[in-house]
Amino acid sequence: MAALGYIEILDGKGNVIERHGIESFPVNIGRAYTNQVIVDDPYVCPLHLTIAPDEQGRLIARDLDSVNGLRGGSAGDRVATLEIHSGSLFRIGRTSLRYCSVDHPLAPTAVDRIELVSHLTSPYAAVAAGALVLMALCLESFLSSIERVKVINIISEPLPIIATMLGWAGLWSLASRIVVSRFNFAAHATIACAALLATSLLGVWSEWLEFFLPAIPVLWLAGLVGYGVVLAGLVFGHLGFASFLRTRSRLWAALAVSIAVVGMNTISYFAARSRFSTVMEYTGVLKPIDAALLPATSVDQFIAASQKIKSDLESLARKAKASQP
Repeated sequence: MAALGYIEILDGKGNVIERHGIESFPVNIGRAYTNQVIVDDPYVCPLHLTIAPDEQGRLIARDLDSVNGLRGGSAGDRVATLEIHSGSLFRIGRTSLRYCSVDHPLAPTAVDRIELVSHLTSPYAAVAAGALVLMALCLESFLSSIERVKVINIISEPLPIIATMLGWAGLWSLASRIVVSRFNFAAHATIACAALLATSLLGVWSEWLEFFLPAIPVLWLAGLVGYGVVLAGLVFGHLGFASFLRTRSRLWAALAVSIAVVGMNTISYFAARSRFSTVMEYTGVLKPIDAALLPATSVDQFIAASQKIKSDLESLARKAKASQP
């Protein structure tokens, strides 16, 4: 027999955790095994509620003298009877339920991004991202050195960072294996590489921007907002492969972690500023740009300018000497 409708049991966020088909009325709801809809809730009576049409054909939910009663909506007032329609919410005990007819409108079908995800989670993407991170770290190591260095030294310096990144991806892979029964190491490694590249680019960009706009604390803002966004994206991406959380839940979890970490760093920053130190502090270290990109003067122009400055200083010295008594 085709179902006439469905009773859905919802969780605290309104997501469906159980769905029971209704083949005939009345429908009894409660904890007892004789009910058509069995609710596992200690605050629900064995025979708590019945749903049946009245003489006018309206669908009525009727409380059966239960201990905790029937409430309309998710947190409405207690009522003895409640007229319900398709999509109506009601609560018994601490359980929220919803009635839906067979023709109840559905949400639009979600677009499956499996092709994009498969590209990002392939081992080739992880290897390419790792190679890009290694090249970026080697370039940064080369530009930050003021001495003649060997190639082996430039390559070996970023290796601890690469090892830490792989360890981070390994921990998330272990969590994925425990929760979703798959390691997803390539996906976690790609996400970690992307976060590291974003952090490096953000640091370089903010240092140069603060150099050109010294009145704006760009580095502080980058640490407060930019790195927080990168951290939130990192956690959000990892949770996508290490949990069954919905997108909104993953977003809130990522924002909570990011706000907590950024907040602690901000408190530590202001606490450290109160300490007195004789060592000058610099907000960033800039690499010099190529000399060909800078305006320059010739040697003859420099010597002529220095001779003019010298003659001006000698003239000022003679005037000062003549004015002395």
